Amino acid sequence: MGIIALAALLTLETLFLVWSIAARNNHTEEKGITSIGILALFGLLLGTGIFEWSFRYIALFAVLAAQAVVSIVRIVRKREKREQTYRLRSIIFRFVGNCVVFSLALAIAILCPQYQQPEMTGKHDVATAKYTWIDSNRVDELTGYGDGRALTVEFWYPDTADERYPLVVFSHGAFGFSGSNYSTCVELASNGYVVASIGHTNQAFYTMDTEGKLTIADPEFINEASQINSLHDTTQEEGIYATTKDWMELRTADMDFVIDTIIHECERAEHDALFSIIDSGRIGLMGHSLGGATSAQIGRTRDDIDAVIVLDGTMLGEEVAFEDDGVVLNDTPYPIPLLNIYAEDHYTSSKELVGDAYNNFHATQNAVCASETVFRGAGHLNFTDLPLFSPVLAQTLGVGTVDASYCIETMNRVVLEYFDCYLKDIGEPKIEREY
Repeated sequence: MGIIALAALLTLETLFLVWSIAARNNHTEEKGITSIGILALFGLLLGTGIFEWSFRYIALFAVLAAQAVVSIVRIVRKREKREQTYRLRSIIFRFVGNCVVFSLALAIAILCPQYQQPEMTGKHDVATAKYTWIDSNRVDELTGYGDGRALTVEFWYPDTADERYPLVVFSHGAFGFSGSNYSTCVELASNGYVVASIGHTNQAFYTMDTEGKLTIADPEFINEASQINSLHDTTQEEGIYATTKDWMELRTADMDFVIDTIIHECERAEHDALFSIIDSGRIGLMGHSLGGATSAQIGRTRDDIDAVIVLDGTMLGEEVAFEDDGVVLNDTPYPIPLLNIYAEDHYTSSKELVGDAYNNFHATQNAVCASETVFRGAGHLNFTDLPLFSPVLAQTLGVGTVDASYCIETMNRVVLEYFDCYLKDIGEPKIEREY
């Protein structure tokens, strides 16, 4: 819609430019009436739902409203009884200025076009909640919280109190945020799950606590992650191991704290609309990229987790030591049901470069119960909502050739089937070897 709107506005500006030059007339009044009409049309498009009001159109509305107000004032005051003196330079300058202003006003709408959210397949309406909890046992010097590490958690849950539902805890990837897999979270909630998504402060693109405090990603973490993702030098493996170990310690402590806090709230909040409907005896974990590694490691260390799904992540927690110029992997069988969902490039490159010694493959082979599936043509970010939210940005950061809607909707179905099996005892997940 952003591109269509920009094309229409630029076309209109071009027509006025040509008309003014051909007639040697500024056509100020006609231009003013048109500006008022454009604002009215914009309101009509919003009212009919053709344009969905959101942050995408705030700048455009401000520009159109300002132009309309100026036009109304000029018409009401009738400041001039005759047309302003025709000046070609002024007309061209005004044309260029308007084109630039409209382009800037619609930049967000073009980068993040409105899109059709995947339809929820469940019977439940979905409610939301947001909490900021502070872990007083840890210190976080970067955030400015003097009494511990603050974590903000978003919840999606069935808007009903007729039964208790399993809990699924989600962890986003590096530079992600708690809403990066919104479609997956609401799909699960509509089908009878309470989903808690953690915003890992300083490692998330941004977090905003319940008081409105905004925290963006730590530049040092961004730099470290960018360097590690671009390295192919095996001589740096020990340094990479040390860095990712620090990340994992922070991440797993975050998830442990959030799970413990939720369980505590469930025990004491008997009549709370959210915590009273959580069945803390049925817990699944899920994460994308670094969040998948976090979820997988917590699945090893806690005895109250029933199943784990890793969305295109490397299971860094399987690395237990660094010896003889290489990492040592955990030989203890992975204790609970584990599903790895891979992008094609991740899976094939791991097979070719590392083989069975790759962390995830090693864990799968030694697991009590493990499955894996590959999405052909998928890239790393195809397992988030980013390709739907901003195709341009996603293409820049890394997606494959797969249809974005097909990939996320199929992934959501696989996730639901897997958790239905291991958290609700509903059938067996019909997971194909590849999609």
